[in-house]
Amino acid sequence: MKQLLLLTLFITHFGCLSAQFAQITQGEGYGQAVFYDLATRTGKSVDHTSWDIAFNVSGRSSGILINEAVASSQTEELRATAVYASTATDFATADTSQITNRLYNGEASWDDGAFNAAATPGDPLDQGWGAYSTETQTVVGNRVFFVVTPDEVYHKVFVSSLAGGSYTFVHGPLDGSTTDTVTIAKNQFTGKTLAYFSFTDGVQDLEPDAWDLLFTRYVTPLAAGPGVILDYTVTGVLQNQGTSVARLSGVDPETVAPPAEATFSDTLTTIGHDWKRFILSTRTYVFPDDLVYFVQTPDSLYRIQFIDFEGNTTGVSVFKLSAEATTATTNLPTGIAQSRLYPNPASERLTLEVTATQAAENLSLEVIDPTGRTLLASRVRALNTGPNQVEVPLAGLPPGHYFLRLSGATGVLTHHFVKQ
Repeated sequence: MKQLLLLTLFITHFGCLSAQFAQITQGEGYGQAVFYDLATRTGKSVDHTSWDIAFNVSGRSSGILINEAVASSQTEELRATAVYASTATDFATADTSQITNRLYNGEASWDDGAFNAAATPGDPLDQGWGAYSTETQTVVGNRVFFVVTPDEVYHKVFVSSLAGGSYTFVHGPLDGSTTDTVTIAKNQFTGKTLAYFSFTDGVQDLEPDAWDLLFTRYVTPLAAGPGVILDYTVTGVLQNQGTSVARLSGVDPETVAPPAEATFSDTLTTIGHDWKRFILSTRTYVFPDDLVYFVQTPDSLYRIQFIDFEGNTTGVSVFKLSAEATTATTNLPTGIAQSRLYPNPASERLTLEVTATQAAENLSLEVIDPTGRTLLASRVRALNTGPNQVEVPLAGLPPGHYFLRLSGATGVLTHHFVKQ
């Protein structure tokens, strides 16, 4: 791992405290991912070959992702780890003749994994790999998947349940000669976003305790010609849960003021890969000089401008980083230590995450339009001390800008959101 802070500059503009040039190194062939913490300007490097499947261990999430980072641009010619859906429901008899299609991780959030991509659109109970039971509040598996690792070995995988905060899944080779049952308890990964699993090394705890941005590789659909869209592996930046990003183009990156809260997005590829562009004729990368990102963590606001990228010979990215004296977050009442609302923008439902410093009962939850009218109202029976999640259905709400207001003994908490 190579983490260098090359130079420190002191600049005064719109509340910017200081600017630094930071360098991230993913290595030759982009062989590593780097978890980067903006507060400490430090990172942790992890080999892409360290894992095959990852499980979202936060809150009520049931997201299961595939490792899309290992691909042919590595120093060794490795294929990507791939996952395929199938019509099979019985693990013992499942075979490759039942494979239907390849699945990819989505780009909306860390809940949007490849295993979830098999879900029936519009069915909130279908998690892709299983169905959620409102009676037992568990997810029960109902589909066998086939995972092909970079060594071109096929593995059958059946996630049998997510119950009591633990995932349980079975995996084994195609011939059924062996099977292994694995349990991943979310409470063993408190504060982390994902728990990782390798068919070679088992369950892995790879994330650092704190990180905001992940420099990695992932698959995204790109235009390959008129009317042709293909899935490509790109090198880019993903954001952690609890981190939102605003992308401003056509501005002076050093002097533009931080944007309003409505500009920030929870979509994990808001930074993504297009802060650089490859010029084939010169085989060099160029960077827009009018593009800047504002990154809002639960504690601070940061300004980022990318200024260099060396490609797969070194995997080096260089960016200018500064902490802002201003903040774009909602002011938190005294009874709330931390809060976020996602996804934002949203279509069918929102999730409000609240970390309360004191327990409270019978709170009011309202959706308010910009004129102050209450359009939706409900009650939250209780908030416990510590983390809480509140689901907010948006059915029947027209597209537009709104505010979500939670009020009670903890004070008044307000978030802006956009309904798509």
